[in-house]
Amino acid sequence: MKTFLSLKNSHSKQLPAQFAKQDVRYSEALVEHFLEQFTKKGDIILDPFMGFGTTLLVAEQMERTCYGIEFDQERQEYVCSILQHPDRALHGDSMAMSSLPIPDIDFSITSPPYMGQTHTENPFTSYKTVGGGYSQYLKDLTHIYEQVADKLKPNGRAILEVSNLKHEDGSVTTLAWDVARAVSEVLHFEGEIVMSWPDDCGYGYDHSYCLVFSQKSK
Repeated sequence: MKTFLSLKNSHSKQLPAQFAKQDVRYSEALVEHFLEQFTKKGDIILDPFMGFGTTLLVAEQMERTCYGIEFDQERQEYVCSILQHPDRALHGDSMAMSSLPIPDIDFSITSPPYMGQTHTENPFTSYKTVGGGYSQYLKDLTHIYEQVADKLKPNGRAILEVSNLKHEDGSVTTLAWDVARAVSEVLHFEGEIVMSWPDDCGYGYDHSYCLVFSQKSK
């Protein structure tokens, strides 16, 4: 497994005007690379934070079966409109993943909703409600990935693409490292892959991390 990659950050579809200011999609090339590395045709994929459907779109093109969960109904409806199998784009709460109609999976890939350590909005409700703070965010993420672990087949992998965050006041939220520690409570952390992007990826850095996890030994 390579530990450094440089990929093009591009998308095959332009978002509708109402979503233009919300465009935080990760690269289609990133999804394609990891699906090629860790999956085969027919495998079942999960994106627990599907956003605008990048993972599902690329997975369909690569003949994988992909499910996604999105809290925001307008986004979910948009994703349904661009897919061949819209029934796999689920409107729901990833915190209640175990209640959703998702089969056991071979692979999961996503970029989770980000939170700075002083922010107050809850990322898991599309930032529409006040949350319990940064430590609660990490606990909630652990709970979500405990459910991912329950669905992940023994030889499966889960990848989260995350960046640390530089703030205007000069402080830094070590989000990527904190997410790695949180998810490591329920899955085995295999290591990180540094993703280099040609342009600033939006959080004060020109790189992010793909955190790779697998099932813990029983």
